[in-house]
Amino acid sequence: MEKTQIIYFNGPSSSGKTCLARALQKALEEPFLYVSIDTMVQMMPPSLNDWTGESTPEGFSWKETRDEDGNTMQELHMGPFAKKTSKSFKEVVVSLVRAGHSVLIDDVAFGKKDVDMWKEALKGFGGLYVGVTAPIEVLEQRERERPDRIKGSARAQYYRCHKDMTYDLLLDTDANTLEENVAKVISAQPMSF
Repeated sequence: MEKTQIIYFNGPSSSGKTCLARALQKALEEPFLYVSIDTMVQMMPPSLNDWTGESTPEGFSWKETRDEDGNTMQELHMGPFAKKTSKSFKEVVVSLVRAGHSVLIDDVAFGKKDVDMWKEALKGFGGLYVGVTAPIEVLEQRERERPDRIKGSARAQYYRCHKDMTYDLLLDTDANTLEENVAKVISAQPMSF
């Protein structure tokens, strides 16, 4: 029986994780399931979340802040149900892997502490840990072009996602084409979590 594989992507909003994961599904010989934090959020009752900049106590919402240069940022707030859903995301992935599925994980983890929780949950399975990034100006341009994004979320995540992180592979979706990044992932040797 082939060893189950995990390819874990972490990066800020609009960095290109979803496009990369979907392109990999087409390119990889082995079938990989694609699971994202957005999948989990979509399972939540919509009334628990607010993506307009208002606060919601139970789910996910945005809190406006400023960076050191005075730029507007939208920090993600997680209420108790959002935290429970985030924890369940890991449990869903582990269940899929234990059932013999190879999985592409699309996540927005906030630095080493959050990623270490994933590493602990996935301990013992074969995997590749991939950071996905782009320059802040590119992320903000993509954010403006997408109707489902709030201005400032990419900037806030840009500063936090890769904090204190070391990856098996770090991909820049602006410097490299999608095809180049797919090839880099395919040629990378899976690491063990």
